[in-house]
Amino acid sequence: MTEKKPLNITPRQAKILAAIVREYSNTSEPVSSEEICSKYRLEISPATVRNEMMALERNGFLGQPHTSAGRVPTDLGYRYFVNELMKRFELSLKEQQTLREQLFRLQEQHQEMGKNIARLLAEKTDQAAFALLPEESSASGLSNILQHPKFDQRDVVEVVQFFEDIEEYADQMLSDFFKEQPAALIGKEHHLAPIKNYSLIVSKVELPTGRGLIGIVGPKSMRYDKNISLVEYFAKFLSTGE
Repeated sequence: MTEKKPLNITPRQAKILAAIVREYSNTSEPVSSEEICSKYRLEISPATVRNEMMALERNGFLGQPHTSAGRVPTDLGYRYFVNELMKRFELSLKEQQTLREQLFRLQEQHQEMGKNIARLLAEKTDQAAFALLPEESSASGLSNILQHPKFDQRDVVEVVQFFEDIEEYADQMLSDFFKEQPAALIGKEHHLAPIKNYSLIVSKVELPTGRGLIGIVGPKSMRYDKNISLVEYFAKFLSTGE
């Protein structure tokens, strides 16, 4: 689902928003105008950046967690970044070859296929991952979320419970997310209450034994470009063997 491009964001504001999303994904700390100017070469003054950040905040793309602190992207800011500003991440030929060899080995093992796929996907993305396959549902990498510097301790019980009970969500997720293209769903967009404060990247898989889903769950500040490409690659290989 792609939203229509809002009319209340200028090209310069779009560049600043993209820089803030990238910087926040790297540091998990609120981003200041000085950081944007020094690292992203926008050729405008910190004062101008501050004014544009204030405009982005008024229009709902940025938030300010503390007075006098830098800004962080909101769900709307992330959505605009994914839909309009994010460049496609291309896996290198070496990365593709390594993944292909690892996935071939997992296919040959047959048993615990879902568990092995979830584990490898979690390893490659540094997020929590799941595989809902016809023969097996499995999840792995929860520790990747729990170790994130911005993990909210208030979420721990619900997040852990979600992954322990992943099979109970399988039917809902297959119904909601079995789409032609991989999807990045931010926060409450995926309607999965236990992980409402996290993002979900999910893709369908079509196997000889039936249909399934694979995906990852992680903080909203994750690397969407790389993670979407990885989930898409895994799904394509599982569905076609290529």
